[in-house]
Amino acid sequence: MELEIQYHPSVDQLALAGTIEDSLTELLPLSRVHKAGEEDLDTWTQLREMGIFAIGLREDEGGSGLGAAEEALIAMALGRRLAAPAVFATMGAAHAPALPMMRPGGGERVSSGYRREGKVVLVNDAAAQRILVRGASGAELFDSPQGADAGRAIDSRLWLSDLREVAALGAPLVKFDEAGMLRLRLLDAAALAGIAQAALDMAVAYAGTREQFGRPIGSFQAVKHHCANMAIAARCARDQTAFAAVALDQDREDAAFQVESALFVAGSAALDNAGKNIQIHGGLGFSDEADPHLLIKRAQLLLTVAGGLEAANDRIANSTTGW
Repeated sequence: MELEIQYHPSVDQLALAGTIEDSLTELLPLSRVHKAGEEDLDTWTQLREMGIFAIGLREDEGGSGLGAAEEALIAMALGRRLAAPAVFATMGAAHAPALPMMRPGGGERVSSGYRREGKVVLVNDAAAQRILVRGASGAELFDSPQGADAGRAIDSRLWLSDLREVAALGAPLVKFDEAGMLRLRLLDAAALAGIAQAALDMAVAYAGTREQFGRPIGSFQAVKHHCANMAIAARCARDQTAFAAVALDQDREDAAFQVESALFVAGSAALDNAGKNIQIHGGLGFSDEADPHLLIKRAQLLLTVAGGLEAANDRIANSTTGW
């Protein structure tokens, strides 16, 4: 008899992620993003004490010994709370091959960066010791540039982050292998799936309280349709990402295909849902004081660091599924 194929995380995995998500709700209020694009030292310390950065490491390496499914579920929860890019970069850096300095005992904080058309752009985090730079051909870890080498500042208001363009980073400390790249992209997908869900939750909550013509706007057909489409997109993003994580844990032949598909589905859902959330909020959605714009800006930033939807689509088209 053929073995049963698992398509979703187990009850125990979901319970673990739910417990951590409850803690994140209080630790990471969305209001903090209006003040700064990076997490403060106290928040960072609490995330480390919760074991966020050691989820996927073996126990003999100081980690929790959990798999891709648990890591993806927790990354979704972090995405819903708009965790800073450095949080996901530090989680991803734990999957760098043969780099003991990045193990949890070292306490290193890692920021994000990406290469585009010969330029290197850093999502600067003043407290980061390392930087994870993504490019079309892979990812590498570098020492974080300091002082005069920190680069030219780019508009921070647009992206809710301190973006800096640097000329050079020196020699890389390590390059990610294929397995490491899949874990990075799974984290990308999970974070974006979380943003898609956050946009849905925010839109539904607002539609239920905002009244027009004496009725909640959620009772109007056009708004209902938007919310229904957002719910489907968020569910597809969550399920595809969860299945991709399970596929990695089970070492399925189509695991890479599932991860790339998760990144495309979740990235599309995050952008679409964040845009519809702004529409449902109307004029309030465009105001700087409100929260909707935070979601679409963070989704755009994470997708840019991940390489974009077109690159993910190309990898899907050229993948071998094993079917």
